[in-house]
Formats: sequence, C-alpha cells, structure tokens
Amino acid sequence: RRPALSVRPPVKLAEVEKENYQRMKLPIGELSRVLGGGIVPSSLVLLGGDPGIGKSTLLLQMAAMVANDHGKVLYISGEESVQQIRMRADRMKVTADQLFLVTETRLAAILAHIENEKPTLVIIDSIQTTWTDELKSAAGSVSQVRECATRLQEIAKNSAVTIFLVGHVTDRK
Repeated sequence: RRPALSVRPPVKLAEVEKENYQRMKLPIGELSRVLGGGIVPSSLVLLGGDPGIGKSTLLLQMAAMVANDHGKVLYISGEESVQQIRMRADRMKVTADQLFLVTETRLAAILAHIENEKPTLVIIDSIQTTWTDELKSAAGSVSQVRECATRLQEIAKNSAVTIFLVGHVTDRK
C-alpha cells in the first residue's frame, strides 16, 4: 500500500550537522518553552486538548508568526471554512502574506498540497477529520487517525516540513 521509501544509511552522531536542527524561534515565550526553545524542523507535533480551549486560535497565531519570519505556512482545516479562519484572523488582527489556507480532509489531497506548496510549516486541524481511502473505517476512527498520523510523520521526517496536528480530546473514561 505504501510507496517504497529510499533507505538511508545510519549516520554517526558526531557527523550530524548541528545547523540542520536549528529551532524556529517564536515570540510566544510559553509556547517556545513548551517546544523546548522553538519549533524543530522536520518534526511532527500533536497539540491536544478539549474542544473550544483555543488550540486553533493559538496555532493560527503561531502560523502567522512563522509565515512572517520563516516562510510559507499551509493551514489545512477539516473543520472550518477558509472564511471562518479569515474571520478569526481578523478578530485577532493576524496578517501574513505567506500563510495559505485550504479546507481538506482527504489525506491524498493533503499530501499533494504539501508536495505542491513546499511549506516550512503545515497545520492540520484536526487529525480526527483526516482520512485515507486505503482504509474502510470512518474518519476519526483509531485506525484512520493512526494511519494518517503515521503517513504525515513520514513526510515530516523525510522532508524539511514541520507538521502540527490538532487533536481533540473527547473521551474521558
């Protein structure tokens, strides 16, 4: 099912170039602190929490900062229209010429957007709305979330893109 990936030989720790792991600094002190000093390129980050606590708002603010300081950001929403995101940005007085919005839930289309746009940062809001037609289960099921997150992690690790996933905590047993 998965496309064959090229196999890279192991690299000695001492031979890994340090500049490849420079963190993207953020002017939001607490967020930078939680991320260990900034965003690590080629990483996958899951931001989880209860619905309505501000995950999307925080990530939209962060997306604009990264777009203004580090290059193109792709904000992919499976829950809100681009107009709704624009209204939130206007309320927050957030602007960024390199922040691009798209409404999409199909993993294949999301991967195509990432390949075509070559952004520095991708935000997927939310992983529970993302689905692949390689599985028969519904979007939001454990198997769909696991498969989509795994494929996105492969993209992040094998390219120069950092991906943030929004995850809603909905089940508290």
